Amino acid sequence: MSVSITVPQPDPGSHSQNEASPSEVRSQKTRWQTLLNALPNLIVFSMLGTAIYVGHQTGWKMPKISELRGHYTVAEDDWCAEHLVPESQCIECKLDLLPKGKPFGFCQKHGVNECVIDHPELSQSKSSPQLPKYDTSQAIDLIVRPENNSRNTLHTHRIQFTSAESVSKSGIDVSVVEERAMTDAIVANGEIMFDPTRVAHLSTRVPGTVAIVTKTLGDEVLQSDVLALVDAAQVGQAKSKLIEALVQLKLRRTNVERLQAVAQSGAVPGKSLIEAESALNEIEVSVLSAKQALANLGFEVPDQFPNSDLSEIANELRFLGIPKSILRLLTSGTTTANLIPIRAPYDGVVVTSDVVAGEVIDSTRSLFTIADPRRMWLMLNVRQEDARYVRTGLPVRFQTDDGRAEISGSITWVSPTVDAQTRTLHIRVPISNGNSNLRDHTFGSGRIILRDEKNAIVVPREAVQSTPDASFVFVRDKNYFDKASPKFFHVRQVRLGASDGQYVELLAGTLPGEVIATKGSSVLLAQLLRSNLGAGCGCHEH
Repeated sequence: MSVSITVPQPDPGSHSQNEASPSEVRSQKTRWQTLLNALPNLIVFSMLGTAIYVGHQTGWKMPKISELRGHYTVAEDDWCAEHLVPESQCIECKLDLLPKGKPFGFCQKHGVNECVIDHPELSQSKSSPQLPKYDTSQAIDLIVRPENNSRNTLHTHRIQFTSAESVSKSGIDVSVVEERAMTDAIVANGEIMFDPTRVAHLSTRVPGTVAIVTKTLGDEVLQSDVLALVDAAQVGQAKSKLIEALVQLKLRRTNVERLQAVAQSGAVPGKSLIEAESALNEIEVSVLSAKQALANLGFEVPDQFPNSDLSEIANELRFLGIPKSILRLLTSGTTTANLIPIRAPYDGVVVTSDVVAGEVIDSTRSLFTIADPRRMWLMLNVRQEDARYVRTGLPVRFQTDDGRAEISGSITWVSPTVDAQTRTLHIRVPISNGNSNLRDHTFGSGRIILRDEKNAIVVPREAVQSTPDASFVFVRDKNYFDKASPKFFHVRQVRLGASDGQYVELLAGTLPGEVIATKGSSVLLAQLLRSNLGAGCGCHEH
């Protein structure tokens, strides 16, 4: 656009009365100059007004700075607020973009919807599907396990992201479903104790005074070792009765032999022989009774004494049952015929000793406790609700509370009753303690092994998410890294099996080699629940 303005110039050679003065001429020039300076601004504003009017009529808008720099922003009308992706790319809203496969329904055998074990074609692994190496349905039936509601429909959804970068920015990590050893076990608290059949609380059989103590606390003993000697009057009396009976036996036997020699000649009446024989029988009974009295006190009395001399028999009975090595320890004042030894019933260790020489004791007081540390029992207390799974022969692994020992064994006895106070079932596991590392009254936790699987299908514990009626994992689509493929996760119902502090066994729902969300999987569950509720749905088509 050009503007031509002609300004009249005064003729310098003409002069009239109406001729303008020099000041008036300068004023007119100033006004024209101002007008000329304003014209460009007027032209620009006119053009902007025209552009605004045309844009208003046609719907055209000024592009954003981000778009001018090459960054594309999805228009508000192309955003699926329910699934948080562009609506034009939303595979949940526009099923024709990525149609879902034929539904197979709920698997009664494995307890999940869309069972990937029965239908390996559902696997999201690039390689050939790898089925479980063990019978997972048998493992499911082994014990009562959490079940999935067959009417739960969350598995029908897919969790989509705009890009792989958005997955990472959401804090989601992934891991591969793998195989590793897992066990199904019942956990029960327990206690290690000495085998009660190999624990002896020893006391004297008759009251008396302790003459000597040969073993004390912590000493190892062998069967029949003498632990102490007790001076008891009853022992001396029993020995005296035996000696008296032996003396009478010798006399009456001699009398019978003499009468038998002359009875045949008729020199003595037969009645006298009969009476002598009867007296012999009577004293023989007395000898047996005296021997039995000593046997009841723990002495081993020989049936026949090798020497017939009564003085030698009396000397032999005086220290009956006392080894010569112990006799050397006795002082002259304690070498009486009243001594009775307290012996170890079997090999073991003195675990308690409550006696010293010179004490007066009786049979009601326990002097020594001998235990065999090589034989122990593990007693476990199983919860009443787990009692139905326990039987003899099941292996047990026990960890002491201090973590110093881990032992193994098998159940040999299950109590037929439940403890009335603790409401637990007692079971017994014999334990060999050849190195004597285990201690009596050691507490810990035992695991009764119901199933030991070397090739269990497992995922990290954080990969499993649950609702009140089902458990899920999120499996990454096998075409996730394809350039034109949507970035999404499949929702899988799973059946939970064995678990430990880090991994959970999946008895159904996934196969080895599939990739699942681990850290951040709770974000996927939150989006799944949000989408299922239809909150903020901005889609126009479903």
